[in-house]
Amino acid sequence: MRICSLLPSATEIVYALGLGDQLVGVSHTCDYPADARSRPVVSRSVRSVSHLGSQEIDAIIRQARETNNPVHWIDGDLLRELRPDLIITQEICEVCAIDQGSVYATSARFLDYEPEIVVTRPVGLEEIYRNIHLIAAAASVPERADTLVAELRQRAKRVTDGIGPVEARPRVFCIDWLEPLRNTGQWTPELVELAGGEEGLAEKWGKSREIGWDEVLAYQPDYLMVMPCAFDMVRTEAETRERLYSHPAWASLRAVQEGQVYLFDGLIPSRHGPRVIDVLEGLAEAMRPDKFNGLARPGIFRRADL
Repeated sequence: MRICSLLPSATEIVYALGLGDQLVGVSHTCDYPADARSRPVVSRSVRSVSHLGSQEIDAIIRQARETNNPVHWIDGDLLRELRPDLIITQEICEVCAIDQGSVYATSARFLDYEPEIVVTRPVGLEEIYRNIHLIAAAASVPERADTLVAELRQRAKRVTDGIGPVEARPRVFCIDWLEPLRNTGQWTPELVELAGGEEGLAEKWGKSREIGWDEVLAYQPDYLMVMPCAFDMVRTEAETRERLYSHPAWASLRAVQEGQVYLFDGLIPSRHGPRVIDVLEGLAEAMRPDKFNGLARPGIFRRADL
């Protein structure tokens, strides 16, 4: 089986299923585990944004949408050379990865055969688990998905069992983008709920949206979780200092005043792969260190230096 993964979460699933040696191509954002970086890169970004801040990146994305121009492209010649049997793509966010329409069009143009194309479209944990089963079945190793999903469910259960009955849920605001300010969507509010909190500014299994600072002030979260999409911890910290600390409303937030602001490695919460459970464990430890001290894997989150 020759597998081509066009999104980081699928690449993580492929490796978690023990199929890394069958991965012949990846996207330009596939960076975990480290071995994925050694694979041929099949997709590219139309413009490099690694050196830009959130406001500049948002402007580029808005312009691309208004002009109906692609954000990413596929190297069809390389795809033809790699000749994958299985291509994994997504239908959830055209900003984060190649969309399924581009995959079908490029495959039809450059390949003289029809590979199997698996499209992932998760909104919550159950869909993420189903995608793991879907990819494993397509790669003819369904039993490996059974084992992996059982392990992930057990880790999630360890959190919910450890919390026990929740009488009062702290108010949590998870930040998906800093300028403009955006909330999180899809699975993240569900993770907050499982960790014992309430994400009152987001819709569980819903889409991310822009949030006004007046909404945040009225909500007065007990915890702020800063997890800008696709930003590593270094960029998350730098952007938080530049975009949030200087905002006039920042110091008026209860979470800031009480030191309950946490920075997450934004490369992890935005991906619908096995590491969503790492995020769940990080949220649980941040809100209930007395019960979950040391539960989260190193590098997932840390308290902000206010």
